[in-house]
Amino acid sequence: MKKTIAFIIAALLALALFACGDNKPTTTSPTTQSGGTPTQSEIYFAPGGVRLEIGAPPAPALEALEAALGAPLDTFESESCALKAKDINYRYDGFVLTVTYPEQGEDYISGIDLSNDKYTVPGGVTIGSTEQALFADWGTDYEEKNGHYYFKKGMSVLHVAIANGKLAQITLEYDWKNA
Repeated sequence: MKKTIAFIIAALLALALFACGDNKPTTTSPTTQSGGTPTQSEIYFAPGGVRLEIGAPPAPALEALEAALGAPLDTFESESCALKAKDINYRYDGFVLTVTYPEQGEDYISGIDLSNDKYTVPGGVTIGSTEQALFADWGTDYEEKNGHYYFKKGMSVLHVAIANGKLAQITLEYDWKNA
């Protein structure tokens, strides 16, 4: 029970820190394709064989996740810091999937926070991997700020926090800075 409460608090803090950064617009929609949906990600996460991409429509992903992993452990709602929108966070064992429901436009997957070493991102790194493994897998094309590394591909970002030489947090997020 204590681990669950600690995880929920950590997830909420992560969302507050990562989703509400000062580099995000407050009233504009994300860069979109002709259909009005965000440009899909080149960085993805595949729990249970379900490919989750930043910018992708959530309905097929949520259905596939339920079939592969079962229902989320819980869900919680928050106001989006990036848009006039509502975010719904779906917590599974090992990760939190954030879906943004804007006032205008299409719903989309806007963030994925890994919470333990149960899953990996492409390249094989996970929570607890070494800093050296991160750079071996993802290279040196990144921005670094206060121990946080940002690897960008298309309109998505792999955001990694390092503590004591190990990956302490991994977040896949929409690149609001360049939207």
